[in-house]
Amino acid sequence: MPHLGLLLPRHATYRPHHLAIVCEETRLTFRQFNGLVNQLAHTLHHLGIRKGDKVATLLPNCLEQLTMYWAVAKTGAVVVPLSPLLRGTGLSRLLHDSDSVLVLTDPEFMPHLDRVRSALPQVQHYLLTDGHAPGYQSYHDLVTTAPDSEPPLVDLRGHDPYNIIYSSGTTGLPKGIVHTHDIRAWYGTAFAAAYRMTPESVMAHAGSVVFNGAFLTLMPAMFLGAPFILMRQFDPVALIDVIAREHVTHIKLVPSQIMPCCTRPIGALTGSNRWRC
Repeated sequence: MPHLGLLLPRHATYRPHHLAIVCEETRLTFRQFNGLVNQLAHTLHHLGIRKGDKVATLLPNCLEQLTMYWAVAKTGAVVVPLSPLLRGTGLSRLLHDSDSVLVLTDPEFMPHLDRVRSALPQVQHYLLTDGHAPGYQSYHDLVTTAPDSEPPLVDLRGHDPYNIIYSSGTTGLPKGIVHTHDIRAWYGTAFAAAYRMTPESVMAHAGSVVFNGAFLTLMPAMFLGAPFILMRQFDPVALIDVIAREHVTHIKLVPSQIMPCCTRPIGALTGSNRWRC
């Protein structure tokens, strides 16, 4: 099976002007998103990141997180998306356990990283999504000056690792779960079929994009070349607005997201005073 890094170039070639990503005010076609992913892939290569190297992210839902997911698919690096709730030894332990050599973060998490950096000698690069700070390289300065052409093709096989997702650690210390390129490709094909999606479907994601559940929506959308709408954070009223505005056809929610809808009036949307679950 072809590796994941070939998906975006295919969509950029055959449906270049089709909407690919919506993230807050940013709207990117497949050609635009593929170009952005290529710029990050070239940046990773410039920084010395090679096949099998671990790159961690400590981010909220954002475009940079999605871009990293697809840049590693092209370079053969292994992405380690970490929960933004991690602090102190919990954060340093997972960065050390995963052998991460690069961390991509934003200014909100800098204080938490700064407290544990001395315990992470293997981390060679800290990238900051916004602004500049001592000890951090500017993500946007690096990416915007990189070419948007396809990076060198890497020999990737289905058994090569794509990501490490850490468990919550409810029955002990968090455990790193490795997913290969084949597994993530299977997420794309199997869930697209199970959801009865088509390239004209529209997938929305309202939960954290760093947990495994995100790949149940991201992979089938990207496999088919359907738009992927990422909310910065979950809000039931905002979600209803997104569904109506973007003509969303598919979304996956958990009970804790559905229940708030049972306690909010929908009169502003329906013209009635009824409450609906």
